[in-house]
Amino acid sequence: MVLLCCLFVATGWGQYAEDSIQAPGAWVGSLVYTPEADEVWGTSWSAGMVFAIDCISNRVVTTLPAQSAGNSAYDSADGKLYCAYYGPYMESLAVIRCSVRRITKRLEMPGATTPVWDAVSNRVYVTCQLTNSVAVVDCASDSLLMYIPVGLHPIKLYINSLRHKLYVLNSDEGSVSIVDMTTNTVIKTVDVGGVATGAYYSRAVDRFYCGGNGQVIVLDGRADSVVARIRVTMSGGIYAVSGNDARGVVVASVGAGRSRWLDAINITTNTVDTAIEVSGVAWDIRLSQTSDRFYCLSDHSDEVVVLSGDGRQHLKTLPVADYPYVIAESPVQGRLYVGHLGSSKVYVIRDAITAWPEGQISTPDTTSGLQLDPSPFRDRLSIVNGTKVPAGPVGVYSEDGRLVRSINATKASGHVLRLTWDGRDSRGRVASPGVYILTAPGGLRAKAIKLK
Repeated sequence: MVLLCCLFVATGWGQYAEDSIQAPGAWVGSLVYTPEADEVWGTSWSAGMVFAIDCISNRVVTTLPAQSAGNSAYDSADGKLYCAYYGPYMESLAVIRCSVRRITKRLEMPGATTPVWDAVSNRVYVTCQLTNSVAVVDCASDSLLMYIPVGLHPIKLYINSLRHKLYVLNSDEGSVSIVDMTTNTVIKTVDVGGVATGAYYSRAVDRFYCGGNGQVIVLDGRADSVVARIRVTMSGGIYAVSGNDARGVVVASVGAGRSRWLDAINITTNTVDTAIEVSGVAWDIRLSQTSDRFYCLSDHSDEVVVLSGDGRQHLKTLPVADYPYVIAESPVQGRLYVGHLGSSKVYVIRDAITAWPEGQISTPDTTSGLQLDPSPFRDRLSIVNGTKVPAGPVGVYSEDGRLVRSINATKASGHVLRLTWDGRDSRGRVASPGVYILTAPGGLRAKAIKLK
């Protein structure tokens, strides 16, 4: 770990770069948070390595060889990382069991590019550019089940968690293939009129927002039809899209010539609410569940632009290293990790609404856990722990690190923690089936699986 002398903590700042970590090599093209171990796993294409960062110490604790390692996805149910790479058996998908820190299997998969894990079916879906298809992998057996033919040059995938559908961006033909994840068949292909490199599914309105040529195409999640074509600030490319369902906003990164903008789209009216001009194109945008801020990674300007949760205010700009490209969040530590294509540094950003006391570290107690009953569960989950714990709420996080609910715990004599989660999020909506991570005061953590 290297602490840069230029990293500066300003009094009153809620977000600031507090550290930098030396990764095995440059072209850090993927960062994935694993909540069970509170680690961030990344890939370095130039070094041909997969690596793990401990989020408590901010140190690289594991490196594994994976030639030309690329995009990754994490299976929280089984504690496995799936990494697309160009290995000795041509293009493959590597299966890494994180607890033992080793590659347990390699699946030959020509053109494997981007994997995504589906918690409902416990399967991984992988775009395969050479075969114009999406591979389906069973996570229980780590076996390749089938290929689903899609459009030309598929690159990214997004899950409709409400309808159990998969949206596949086909970059060479400017279309989106919509896959029924129950039957694993394409039910519709929609022309979006341009190269689609970024998208976002809003569960709040059951709509899919996809970048097109100078506009954002909005698809209805049930009918799979185009319901809106939103003209953005500049008639150019749309490079990344993210959203905040609680605030009713989608943020799109727009670039045309030397103009770069971050457009805030109102998902009720499907119109651009605010446009903020920035120095560089944002290739990745992440909403922090800790601070309710958008973090936008601007490429050649070497900056992280921080927006308010409604996308209307440019709060600050954080200077980082060469070509920031990917970002991951540790909600337990209140930190964000930024990987770069042009350097081997992974920058650590302290993510807080108010200033965080310098040197404060949350150290989890790994010797004890939480007792869950029943597990898996459907409607209500009882949570008990007999260890003395400090006062404070219990957080329920989704497998991708999103805060779903904060629950106030009650304690009997001896500070025994007792509480019940009714399976709903902070707005009273029934949470989707899948894997959830519970974090209690004192660093206690447990994994719960919610069924339909």
